[in-house]
Amino acid sequence: MDREIELKFLIPPESAALALAMLHGEGAVRHLDATYFDTPDHALRRAGFGLRVRDGEGGRKQTLKSASAGGVFSRGEWETTITGPDPDRDALARTPAAAILDGEALTPVFTTRVERVVRLVHVGEAVIEAALDRGELNADGRRSPVCELELELKSGQPQALFDLARELAKRAPLRLSLISKAERGYGLAIGVDVLASRRHAAPLDPAATVGEALQALGQADLAHLCAGVEALRERPEPDGVHQARVATRRLRALLKIFKPLADDAAARRLDEELDWLAGELDAARDLDVFVGDVWTARAGGAAFAGREAFERALTAARANAYLRMESALESPRARDVLLEAAAWLEAGAWTTDPDLAEIRAGSAAAFAAAVLDHRLKQVRKRAKHFAHLDAQARHRLRLKGKTLRYAAEDLAPLFPDHPKRAGRFIAASKTVQDLLGALNDRSVRKTLIETVSHGDPATARDAARVALADDEDDLLKTAAKALDDLLAAKPFW
Repeated sequence: MDREIELKFLIPPESAALALAMLHGEGAVRHLDATYFDTPDHALRRAGFGLRVRDGEGGRKQTLKSASAGGVFSRGEWETTITGPDPDRDALARTPAAAILDGEALTPVFTTRVERVVRLVHVGEAVIEAALDRGELNADGRRSPVCELELELKSGQPQALFDLARELAKRAPLRLSLISKAERGYGLAIGVDVLASRRHAAPLDPAATVGEALQALGQADLAHLCAGVEALRERPEPDGVHQARVATRRLRALLKIFKPLADDAAARRLDEELDWLAGELDAARDLDVFVGDVWTARAGGAAFAGREAFERALTAARANAYLRMESALESPRARDVLLEAAAWLEAGAWTTDPDLAEIRAGSAAAFAAAVLDHRLKQVRKRAKHFAHLDAQARHRLRLKGKTLRYAAEDLAPLFPDHPKRAGRFIAASKTVQDLLGALNDRSVRKTLIETVSHGDPATARDAARVALADDEDDLLKTAAKALDDLLAAKPFW
């Protein structure tokens, strides 16, 4: 098995020539036709593998790729030269796919036809293969265009890969993507929008090191964010806004959870930029929820003098929030956030700093237990006087509870002996987050109504009467009970 470290970027076709012009080195043009195979129930895909047979320069080759081989942008690869058009079962028998296939038939799922322009680029002592792919995917007559730039580290340090990517990104609008051609092809074949998917849980091994756990979780969060941002660019809609905002917050939470490794200047800048990106999504998300879940549900029979003007202003505010969001997502700053997140996860100071070697190589389970103890203690301390907390203090408690929930969800696989306990604890933490969120939403919506009313106190009062249910006391009591339940739940670590 070879270990490859690569970055993949989506690039507008009109920018492809510019990107190539910046890549100086030995070059070649190849025409590559590939067919991807799987069992009828897609057993390889479900196990995280892609199997292709590709014709091109050098003959016909069979390649099996895994989702990961250690590191954020590393993939396992098993390649064999073959003669026939179908997969070579003898060669597959010498790969991890053998146990998955267990003699099952393999059939074509989709094909790719691309022209690949290759450049071998030297960056200091490193050698990087840059490949621009242009073509299409085809599954039963359904087609999807391909225009991607891949940068693969052939030798040298990973930092060189990101240095080259940064230089290219200054001139061409490169958009980091963690979705492979195989994933896109499967999506095309089975009619699933791969960009709209939720975050996939990271497969943590209980014996993992702290560094391995950080990279596995970081890859899951970054893949979620890349897909969410790309989905919003193609189709701005409420669930996409929600997914992208959750992804930014989970990445920020990850930096808090792994604070001993994330205390360098680059990590702090990344946290600031993720905070900016989440902020560009906030208004659109708040208005989506207010319009879709609150106003539409409660305003059906309501009548007040300024309703028509209020609703016009509400529609305009939502449209403006989406315009602001879309402008932010198209900006170089948003593209840079994704690239810098990738750079920090794969080649940040924490990966090589000798002072962090002991933490990096330590047991992820032991580290996780200490993190969860600390996060639970923070929630317990703030919850002790819950009845006397004002709205701002409850909001701070909600943020602490959210980080605890994300930590519990992310780190639970490290403790496989107590799945029921983990499930109960995570469910309790989610309930607390939801209830404290509902309390926070009241103050957010009050501010939103005042803003949309443009200083008209009568309209703001009447709209608030419709939109804000008189349920704060009940929410406070229910939230207090939920906090008690969480703090009484038996830890699973």
